[in-house]
Amino acid sequence: MNRRQFLRTALALPAGAWMANYNLMAHPMMNQIKITDIKGMVLKNQWKTLVRVETDAGIYGYGESGATGDIFRSWVNTGNKPIRNYLIGEDPLAIEKHYFKMSTQVHNLLAQGSVFSGIDIALWDIAGKVLGRPVCELLGGPFRDKVKLYHDDQPTDMLDKKNCEDWADKIKANPRGWTTIKLSFNHAFGNESPYSPHYLPTLTPRELNMLREGFDNVREAMGPDYDLIAHAHSEFDLPSSVGIAKAVAPSEVLWLEDPLPPEYSSSWKALKEQSPVPIMNGEKVEMPKGFLPFLQNQALDILHPDIAFCGGITGAKKIAELAAVFRIPIALHNLGAYPLLMGSVQFAASTQNFVILENAIDKGQGTELMGEEPVVVTDSYIEVPREPGIMRMNQDYLKANVRPEETWWGDEKK
Repeated sequence: MNRRQFLRTALALPAGAWMANYNLMAHPMMNQIKITDIKGMVLKNQWKTLVRVETDAGIYGYGESGATGDIFRSWVNTGNKPIRNYLIGEDPLAIEKHYFKMSTQVHNLLAQGSVFSGIDIALWDIAGKVLGRPVCELLGGPFRDKVKLYHDDQPTDMLDKKNCEDWADKIKANPRGWTTIKLSFNHAFGNESPYSPHYLPTLTPRELNMLREGFDNVREAMGPDYDLIAHAHSEFDLPSSVGIAKAVAPSEVLWLEDPLPPEYSSSWKALKEQSPVPIMNGEKVEMPKGFLPFLQNQALDILHPDIAFCGGITGAKKIAELAAVFRIPIALHNLGAYPLLMGSVQFAASTQNFVILENAIDKGQGTELMGEEPVVVTDSYIEVPREPGIMRMNQDYLKANVRPEETWWGDEKK
């Protein structure tokens, strides 16, 4: 059965009939379809790479890689063991085999994980389109039909109560209905940010008091009906991290995120034992093996992988299942664009111990414009799409927003 016959038959059938004919249509195609190319492209106002995996059936899968364009293309096309050598001519639905090859047989240098994370997302997109099912169903079926998102924002001066009140009014008026807000620390110090003057990993008692005051002001402005998250950037030592946890505890934050360097050390376990608030880490941790020592040593309350860095949807699924054994929940980091958002939504829908997803909607990346369908968020939730695969990209938008130094990857063949 060729692609045209396949699509004509599939589109003519209702969902139930499609599933009844699954063995007649999808299975033969699974044995015949082959990967023909892997492409990466960067748009304006972005630094991550959009990924497209092409097949000889004219079915395209899209993903998003945490690596920049040149790095992505170098790993795919050149290098010591180019990724394309392992994938071109292969069945795109053999995702576990491709994950194994990319994670073990390609040399493990700096950007490898983020490169094949984007490819893995695209392979899942192809699988869903070939089988005519949303990816959440291929991952074991949905636990939920909508996914909760959290929003990144903060007042320009958390020490100024009026500034906090004005900011809170803006958040509460947002039509997307955000109910969970993540705040970085730098605005808790007014014009005395500890990040720029001295670069030390230590906060003084005075600075910790400023931090407490800043979060108290935000909590007062937002009221009790909103959840707050305290966000560091892996820059503090253990004593300061303990001090930060105690400073933000009166504001009843959901968790303290990334206070210590991201790699596992005994400091993480010590922090968890001394902290009055839950401790999170993971956005800078690559691959399932990076999360394992945190679980083995009971050093975190919640994991925070990013499917653009942790091995794609396949890697994230392994991390989540491992965490579930330890009764540890999963939140997803995401500062990417449309492919990363929608891939994360499909993963989140199918993951039992998932709690919440970060997003970069309305952050100037064009996330809400890249898909054929609009991104709709209501009361902080996004509905899980039930179309085959993960996404349908707006090719006109992509073509109009390619960076000048990038090469358009070509129109989809109909």
